[in-house]
Amino acid sequence: MEGFFIKCKIDKLKIDYIIKGKGKPVLMLNGYYTDKRCLMESMEPIFKDLTGYKRIYFDHPGVGMTKGYENIKNWEEMLNVIIKFIQKVIPNERFLLVGRSFGGYMAQGILKKRRGLVDGLLLLCPLIELDRNKRDIDKDIKEINNTKKETDIRIKKEIIKSIENTDKDFMEKIRNKSTFDSRLNEKFKKPVTILTGRQDQVVGYRDAYNILDNYPRASYIVLDRGNHILHIFKTHIFNALVKEWINRVENESYI
Repeated sequence: MEGFFIKCKIDKLKIDYIIKGKGKPVLMLNGYYTDKRCLMESMEPIFKDLTGYKRIYFDHPGVGMTKGYENIKNWEEMLNVIIKFIQKVIPNERFLLVGRSFGGYMAQGILKKRRGLVDGLLLLCPLIELDRNKRDIDKDIKEINNTKKETDIRIKKEIIKSIENTDKDFMEKIRNKSTFDSRLNEKFKKPVTILTGRQDQVVGYRDAYNILDNYPRASYIVLDRGNHILHIFKTHIFNALVKEWINRVENESYI
């Protein structure tokens, strides 16, 4: 895929990222252990048919080509580094946010601190409740398995390969250590899509439903046969829903 890789220095940390396309920035936030390839492989086939968007994929501290950083001891410090990254890469620009799992938690944290610059939000199987024991997950529903060869190939490429360089010691050290609540204090009144899986055994789907009051312009979708990587298992409907979100963003008066 075409694009160019860059290093962004934040304090003593170098964040590895890639930019694809030109236009309105779209910031892509990964899952906890996965690097930028996880979202890039799924989102780029969608954006190849769209113009006017600058997609920014990056490795947050501890994954991919970005090393763990000793000054990061909890998720709020991780969030602060990501916000500094945004300020350097797209200073004072309006942008769109896409967050998957842990990235969904970070995306809501970004909204709290930079809401005036965000024109739309896409949450994919977002983490809402930090404490796994408090997550509202259907324990009696089995995880979806898919034996299709193309699905196995994608899982190996987009998930397994994307965690090969993860600094697991660093990520485990700060795992679930957060000094901030990702849920918003006031309503975000721009286009939002929240996409969840009925069989997601990692974050479930009901916790995401409970944040809807903060998003009066949100579409909330729960997909049967959708697990925590439903962007791979349910590709066609995932692609259609992302395009529908983009369409709503484009038809807003502020675009």
